[in-house]
Amino acid sequence: MTLDEALITAARRYCKDNYTYWANRYAKERSGSDFPEYAYSDKDYDLFPRYNVLAAILGEVEMLVGKSFPALLSCRETLAHIGHAAQSLFTLSDNPIEAAAIQGEREKFIHYVETITPEELTKITPLPYRRRLNEKERENVRQHLLDRWNYDGDYWDPLVEKSPGNILFLAKMHLTDADYQAIKDYICSHSTPYLLEITEEATDTEITCSEFHPDCYETAYCDYSYDWLLYGSYESTITFAGEQLLSFIRQLFAGREQLFNQWPE
Repeated sequence: MTLDEALITAARRYCKDNYTYWANRYAKERSGSDFPEYAYSDKDYDLFPRYNVLAAILGEVEMLVGKSFPALLSCRETLAHIGHAAQSLFTLSDNPIEAAAIQGEREKFIHYVETITPEELTKITPLPYRRRLNEKERENVRQHLLDRWNYDGDYWDPLVEKSPGNILFLAKMHLTDADYQAIKDYICSHSTPYLLEITEEATDTEITCSEFHPDCYETAYCDYSYDWLLYGSYESTITFAGEQLLSFIRQLFAGREQLFNQWPE
């Protein structure tokens, strides 16, 4: 890796590790009420906003994957700006405790990317390839999916009948670990080098196959050929489209065809 690549990788890992830390703390320490209505305590407001802003920062850092910079300082400055400005629907609040928690995480991230040394960067290990699409790329991908599969990023088959071609869907409860692995192996060996991960939050991403898993919710996967589509719904179903993929699924479930197109019990 170049130093720029190592710095972007370090920033990604920082966000991921600290997101996990704060999410786990919130899960263990939440003290707000659940009934009669869900409410946050002051302590909660000092916890969950931290992983929300780290997620927002990570999303923008992932847009830099594969990008080159004229100097390491330029990369640092870009990352610091992201730390200062990255926003999402979950980072806007008038609560002063929440605002202070968010600002605290921003400042820690900025300090990290501004002070990590070149020597430390040489020791950074790679992360799996994962690049968030920019707005123009996202619009182009979604237009292709709309034209080919009538998929607009919202509910799709079987929740809403939209596919212009044949589909099969399976309830996740009927898939074994071996089934999931076989599906992943097939897709990874019959696809273009990178897959596209399309989410209902429009955080669309170009990923390496090691990042793909069929067990997903309100997420679709395809590659740049757009010849196939896999869609995971919030109803715990997985839908398959594309004749070659369908042929493989029929072969994989030979003798278990009764599981096709059956809703979860």
